[in-house]
Amino acid sequence: MKKTLRVMLSAALTMSVVAGCSTQKVDNKATETPKATTESKVETAKAATNEFGWEVPSKPIEFSYYYADAINPDKTKKNSDLMHKYLLEKFNVNINKITFDAKKEDKLNLMLASGDYPEVIANMDEATVAKWVAQGKVLEIGPTIDKVAPNIKTQLGDLYKTYLTNGKLYALPGYWGSLPIPDFSAHIRYDYWKELGTPKFETPDQYYDVLKKIQEKHPKNDKGEKTYALSGFAPVTEKIVPTLAGMWGLKDGNKISADGKITHWINTPEGLELTLFMNKIYRDGLLDPDTFINKYENMKAKMSTDRVMGFIGAWWIGWNAGHEVWQKSDPKWNEEKRFMQVSAKAASADKAYLSGKNSRSTGMTVITNKAKNPEEIMKWLNFSVTDTGTRLIGWGVPNTDKSIWNFKDGKASFVESQKQAIIDSKFDYDAGDLLGMDLYNLVTSQGITKDDGKSAYWFDQNFNDNAKWKKMMNDNLKDTIYDNTVGDIKIPANDPLAITDKQVKDLLESQWAKAVMSKTEEESRTNYAALKEKLNSAGLDKIEKYKTDEYQRRLKEWK
Repeated sequence: MKKTLRVMLSAALTMSVVAGCSTQKVDNKATETPKATTESKVETAKAATNEFGWEVPSKPIEFSYYYADAINPDKTKKNSDLMHKYLLEKFNVNINKITFDAKKEDKLNLMLASGDYPEVIANMDEATVAKWVAQGKVLEIGPTIDKVAPNIKTQLGDLYKTYLTNGKLYALPGYWGSLPIPDFSAHIRYDYWKELGTPKFETPDQYYDVLKKIQEKHPKNDKGEKTYALSGFAPVTEKIVPTLAGMWGLKDGNKISADGKITHWINTPEGLELTLFMNKIYRDGLLDPDTFINKYENMKAKMSTDRVMGFIGAWWIGWNAGHEVWQKSDPKWNEEKRFMQVSAKAASADKAYLSGKNSRSTGMTVITNKAKNPEEIMKWLNFSVTDTGTRLIGWGVPNTDKSIWNFKDGKASFVESQKQAIIDSKFDYDAGDLLGMDLYNLVTSQGITKDDGKSAYWFDQNFNDNAKWKKMMNDNLKDTIYDNTVGDIKIPANDPLAITDKQVKDLLESQWAKAVMSKTEEESRTNYAALKEKLNSAGLDKIEKYKTDEYQRRLKEWK
């Protein structure tokens, strides 16, 4: 579950290619990966079926793939070693993962222009997939799935049709499905809250009142630095506002009518209310003044040095910037010194919508026209989407003295010491990475496995009922989760409206900061009205229309 955060914080330094026991010569140049051709297919006659149910081919299935993201390639190479050898030994499958320190958009454009790209590319957005398809660089894979990969259709179920383009399939979701757990919340310093007797709150104003009382008891940290009720990091309108708007009953920052009309929060009464809420905190002097310019690390430094009482956003930020720092750096740390994840709902809202779940994907995987044998690649993907394959890809190499799980006689079991480390918030994620956890994630279900109805791909989400603090968090937020598969709509990068969308987002961030940091409520209202007019003049109404049309299309075709 922490993959995104770890990737975001990693320092990418060089470029490399991950490879193991293959006949390929691999050094620090991605172009050393042999180019696929249209030569004869690799023979893969059945030799045996291994303990995982995989029919081991007599000759290795080999392919390389680029994972499109800015990831430290040296770290990827290090983490790949054990899993790469395991797959080659147990499955006779040789997968070479390529990573770069470049932005994925830049690297994909360069690959497309030069014609130098591998057999498979993962983590593409759908607009980029469409561009590659238009240039004939991506294979249609629907017929191949029908021939050799029935598990893919079975596992995807009703979602399968949402990936079709004019009845044809060109890409599969890198991740799909969702867990019934929260992603976003309000946060509060639990130990300080407990000092007050954990007074109850329901609304955002009541939540702030408690934060304010906590700050009054702790106006400075032990270094004499001023403390704040609330902090955040830029871009605030993307990192904080969607969760904040959810407290006012909006979904992902939008109001959605019964007939599917989408209205951006800035054009709603709720948008004004949440702006005035933030303005009040600012005028009280309790909003971190660097909120709109903070980078994540800046905010984390303040949170982990006892200068922040609350935060609104992703739950793992409260963990990463709180007790995961303190338990290592504070010899007197106790488990109650942490940020607790909680809900708040405006009195005007029927329900708080804090965590929208998009079951479709967070990135797409394609097989390119460089693939020597697409059927063999698809056979591997067909195994990887099974419940057993999902565990292997998610949990890493089993049955070693460092493993987090064992697989024997066709049954999976957790290593008790590793399970307890998760429950105690002491799990070593770096050691887990060396096992290949979430490393070869080409087509992966993030939902609950179908065979036992309880296993989760993310290892640290398997013991929520046993883990005291996770259970408290999930119980606090269980009513704030909603399905946003249809409503999660992005403007494709290749659509002319994408430029307008970018301009609107930039304008929104700068001008909303002005409305929030107004000296009076009247001034905040005036600045908000001016912002609303500027955004609509800049094309926000066109964006609303695009999303409305797309939402209504999805309702008609996906349901």
